[in-house]
Amino acid sequence: MHGSPVRLRPFFGLLGYAVISSVIVVALLEFGSFLVLTAYHWVRPNLQENIADTSPAYNGYPWASEFWKEERSRWNSQHGSYEPFRIWGVAPWNGKYINTDSSPDGAWRRTINPSNSACEKQSSLEVWMFGGSTLYGTGVPDWATIPSYLSRDLNSATASCIVVRNFGVEGYVTNQEVILLMEQLKAGRRPGMVIFYDGVNDAYAGAVSPGVPTAHMSLSNIKARVEGTLAGRLDFLRSSYTLQLAAVVLNSLRLAGSPKPGADDTESKAVTTLDNYERNLQFATILGNAYGFRVFGFWQPAFVYGHRSLFPFEVTIAGNQGAKNSFNILAKVYQHAQRRAATDHAFVFLGDVFDSVKEPVYIDKWMHLAPSGNELVARSVVGYVESSLDERSKLAKPHLGQPPQ
Repeated sequence: MHGSPVRLRPFFGLLGYAVISSVIVVALLEFGSFLVLTAYHWVRPNLQENIADTSPAYNGYPWASEFWKEERSRWNSQHGSYEPFRIWGVAPWNGKYINTDSSPDGAWRRTINPSNSACEKQSSLEVWMFGGSTLYGTGVPDWATIPSYLSRDLNSATASCIVVRNFGVEGYVTNQEVILLMEQLKAGRRPGMVIFYDGVNDAYAGAVSPGVPTAHMSLSNIKARVEGTLAGRLDFLRSSYTLQLAAVVLNSLRLAGSPKPGADDTESKAVTTLDNYERNLQFATILGNAYGFRVFGFWQPAFVYGHRSLFPFEVTIAGNQGAKNSFNILAKVYQHAQRRAATDHAFVFLGDVFDSVKEPVYIDKWMHLAPSGNELVARSVVGYVESSLDERSKLAKPHLGQPPQ
């Protein structure tokens, strides 16, 4: 018995040596991967995930450098917040250029609504806007979001006092937005008009990844975490430099002739994605009829579709083999969206709104827009909704009770 610990010493010594060696190897591998990734992104910056601050659409803004420092800080420190049924929401953030304010109805991106002394003597009409990151305002200051520009233009174009609310959440699709609308209505809040601004997220989730028309973004990762699978438990490793480097290598080795979705499969997903989108708008319209507000749907522009010539910055993004297949699928969904809008008249297709624009407006592969792009979109939206807002007698008195039976 007394000799057992002595005999086990070599075993524990070997075990300790193996553990320490493994830790050293992992640390060296992580450090080496970090150096390689840093050098790779320095040599080929346009292949980084977030390259918005290099877009020529931000040339000429003296405050751009300071803004992007704050935006990158928000990206690095923010991970959203859990929301029942909607899965994630917006995390509060307050800075010089970006503010997501906490309120009784949630945390939402700040909209710059013009102050008007005349409006203090009469009730304001609320316009609620729902959408993903482009509507939220990823990549622009508070005053340059679509809702802020829309508020400015509507208050100039109509006789009503308009307050625009930004209910955009980064990564949202219309399934989540309709649930959010229902939550706000159930809490007793009432809009005069509801505007949905979508397209890229619905198309991507429905036809690219996960390729399920009724799904949300990051379905496989969240599903794995909820189900407690091994992949879900090890999901934190995705942020390691080693796996990031491995992903870059795999994408670089992907051949142009790699397997692609069949034409029939892409066509089918495009159709069902638009079916799901239109049904969401139909449900929102039913709620609008019950509670007394008008619903508009706008399908956002994207550089993957239209007759506008691409800028070199956009060509570089679109030409990346890792993204090319995805963009081709997105273009197919956009093609169907344009047809649907023309025949069903259930929503407005804005995919061609930049066709005659000669300046850059996009800032990254997710089709986020610079201030100039958001301003043009808001101007287009005003042209469709201002006449409805002038019908004050119909919209100023929403039903405050229960919906009709």
